[in-house]
Amino acid sequence: MITDLTGKVVALICRGGEDDRAIAVALAEAGADLALGTISKAKDEEFSTASIANEVWAIGREQMNSVIDAADPAEAAAFAAEVVDRLRRCDAVIVAAGPIPRVAVDELSRDEWDVFVREGVTAPLMSVLAFARVIERGGGGALIVVIDGALYGDVGGAMVAESLRAMAANMGIGWRDRNLRALSVSREGAPEQIVSALG
Repeated sequence: MITDLTGKVVALICRGGEDDRAIAVALAEAGADLALGTISKAKDEEFSTASIANEVWAIGREQMNSVIDAADPAEAAAFAAEVVDRLRRCDAVIVAAGPIPRVAVDELSRDEWDVFVREGVTAPLMSVLAFARVIERGGGGALIVVIDGALYGDVGGAMVAESLRAMAANMGIGWRDRNLRALSVSREGAPEQIVSALG
């Protein structure tokens, strides 16, 4: 059975990697319109997410692309409001902050650790919180965090992955009476898992 997401609007906050492209294409091919946002304001993320937005447009779906610092609560909230303003609604947000650099924890400087946590944990949290408000106002929907399962051999990556998994699980429990479904999916097989979860 083919999942039909026609009429749904999905925000994808990511770095613009090939895994992110696969998620966006799967959603667009299922009929969803997409809003793409960056995790950070890195130039490579800006170019990569713009390229994905062009591919979504070529599939025939509405799209938009914004360069944001997803860890900044004000920028995440402004992006959520812009999505609803330009695409008229938002039914789901997907945050794919990985891949996280594989660096041994004892080799990280304090500044490197701060970036690691800001982009790997804080950005997903601020994004989900910002979009939860607009999705709830629109009648409910899904909040999905993509976790890079390949990080389990790396202590720092495993800490980030477990933080994201716990965040999604606890939000799922705490927000179910608000018509908000929070869940985590593994990066491996994410396009199929996400399309299925939204169908």
